[in-house]
Amino acid sequence: MWSLCKAVIVLILSIVLIKWLKAKDPPPIFNIYRRPNKWYFFKYLIFRLAYALRKYSNSGRSVKQGSAQGYGMKFRATIADLDRLQPLEKNAPLAVDAVFFTGASKEGYYLCVNVARRQNNTVNSFWLLKIPNVGLLVSPKYPDSTLKGEPNAFSTEGMTIEPIEPMKKWKISYDGKMKFQNDKEERMIPVSWELEWTSDLPHFDFDTDLSPALLARAIAQEPWSKSYFQRLKTYHHAHYEQMGYIKGTVQIEGYGKFDLELNSFRDHSVSRERDWTTTHRYAMHTVFAEDGTKFMVGIYSTPVRFSEIKLGYLYKPEDRVYSVESCDLKLYEHGERGVPPLDYAFTFEAAGNTYLVQCEVIESAEIFMGLDWECRIVERMCRYTVNGKQAWGLSQWQYRRYGGCPNKY
Repeated sequence: MWSLCKAVIVLILSIVLIKWLKAKDPPPIFNIYRRPNKWYFFKYLIFRLAYALRKYSNSGRSVKQGSAQGYGMKFRATIADLDRLQPLEKNAPLAVDAVFFTGASKEGYYLCVNVARRQNNTVNSFWLLKIPNVGLLVSPKYPDSTLKGEPNAFSTEGMTIEPIEPMKKWKISYDGKMKFQNDKEERMIPVSWELEWTSDLPHFDFDTDLSPALLARAIAQEPWSKSYFQRLKTYHHAHYEQMGYIKGTVQIEGYGKFDLELNSFRDHSVSRERDWTTTHRYAMHTVFAEDGTKFMVGIYSTPVRFSEIKLGYLYKPEDRVYSVESCDLKLYEHGERGVPPLDYAFTFEAAGNTYLVQCEVIESAEIFMGLDWECRIVERMCRYTVNGKQAWGLSQWQYRRYGGCPNKY
């Protein structure tokens, strides 16, 4: 009798195994967003183990540009080496060293400043300023962002961003002209400011601080091959972010002086290969709540690496920083045809808590990046509600763009 039971059990398990091995992979949603297949669980565990071993074996070390950096290994060993202008790697036409600052206030003031250094003293740069009862001002060459930069500096056409003290203080200066976004005549208005960015908060390094579970889920969904892991290395970005404050005075000719006190987000990205043609789209949210909670939550689709990866972190009011552990926002459910939603919600988990985020877009501006305008960025000034509490901030939605740069630019 026992022999018969064993034979039946073996037969059942064999049938289950055969069906499992023959199971086809689910097709990607919109032919972009991959879904877990039969190997997902095993790949997830393998990557979690490999990541832990890599992080442990390289603890306290950093690597030179171009070698096996990231994925648990620091880009630079000290914050003094990290939080400064980085050299663009030679023989890397698409190398980038980019800084991005945003600010927002409960009263409805918003600021965005981006300077991305590229080869041959070219930069991708734009700046936006929204003043209540005045309007939304944009950089002179808006919506184009390809400008001529100053050598060895985050500086272009009157805009300068300068590190003063690593992870503590930066200076943002501008003396030039801007135009109102909705002014068809594009009249230029002299604008100047001297702003100081400060922070006492820890930075969040995506190479070492991101939840391994988020990274493992994204990589486990992808088909593994030697070329896939080579792409992970080639297109890796060293990237860190930090929350802080922006204070200073803005002078707008014909409108007067305005004192800015803004909650602020900033990031710094360094890579030998920022190729906008490889990014399908992304959505990121920077949020400041009235109780002192601050966070960034984003979801990115860069099919050469991840068809979908969720990223983020949260500062609790006591100023500790935690990685986001999960998020239910799905890119393919929102704005896949190129029109981002203006009123939507999602939840995420961090620090053992669940946060319900409701977003309402107040105003937005579209900017095009790359020599061939291969990237379209929609900067959105937002009001948020977080677990019933009032909040404010920005969101940035990006799309791959086709069709080239218009002749007038």
